[in-house]
Amino acid sequence: MLSYQHAFHAGNHADVIKHLCWIGVINSLKKKEKPFTLFDTHAGAGVYDLTDAMSAKNKEYETGISRLTSEGFKVQTAKAALPVLLEDYLALCEPFLADNAYPGSPIISVKAKRESDFLHLMELHPGEFEKLERNIAKIGARNNHVHKRDGYEGLRALTPPKPNRGAILIDPPYERASEYSDVIKGVEQVFKRWQQAQIVVWYPLLSERAGAKHGASEIMCEKLAQLGKPCFKAEICVAENTPDAGMYGSGVFVLNPPWQLDTQLEKALDCVVSRLGSVDEGINARARVTWVIEDN
Repeated sequence: MLSYQHAFHAGNHADVIKHLCWIGVINSLKKKEKPFTLFDTHAGAGVYDLTDAMSAKNKEYETGISRLTSEGFKVQTAKAALPVLLEDYLALCEPFLADNAYPGSPIISVKAKRESDFLHLMELHPGEFEKLERNIAKIGARNNHVHKRDGYEGLRALTPPKPNRGAILIDPPYERASEYSDVIKGVEQVFKRWQQAQIVVWYPLLSERAGAKHGASEIMCEKLAQLGKPCFKAEICVAENTPDAGMYGSGVFVLNPPWQLDTQLEKALDCVVSRLGSVDEGINARARVTWVIEDN
């Protein structure tokens, strides 16, 4: 697990859906003046240089964020207002992209929250932790805490927060098949202490080529739903689910979602997929938002 480096995947379609959803959660929390606390269990480095060897190896950002900031997309959307959530996401990313960088979830959290709100970032990888510490220190904002610790252990130690408002982003690399059950156990433990936590779980959609991990995300989502909290899932697919497709898409499973996040995310994703897929490339990108247990 400690070999994982998110820089290889920075700015790809998975980051787009994950960060759109996370910004939507933070925006909702900011509607009240009362402070809140954010937790990121697998924080990574915080900022990714798109010109370094890892990011440049596969250039996954070219099929993700780059398509949403291209001149073609700007012309396409100029006549109609962008969905608010997508507009917020692009506005946050653009200063970093101007320096050939992409902001990870820690920096997105820092930039989106208020100084009165609290942020706890957990990262166990030694190299990633050092980068994260430096990147957060450069910003110099208040109430941002970086922890070199296991994310689930950090949640057990730090929840419930005071005041009792906030959200958790769980974004493991899923390099090991057991990480899916780790997510379920981690969420269960949080809800035993913090019933009203808003939780966003990112997951990959994997074809048969993934072996034992094929179908694991779907099973994980079913078990998360069995916890009985209001929840929906949003998924984006950039390839057909053929046996050899590999990761053909990804999704977010949102428990205790804030009001209207589903609508905001659906509008943003509809706009996103119009750019991520192209007939010329034989890509039929698509997205959907599905309620699993509706909030009554």
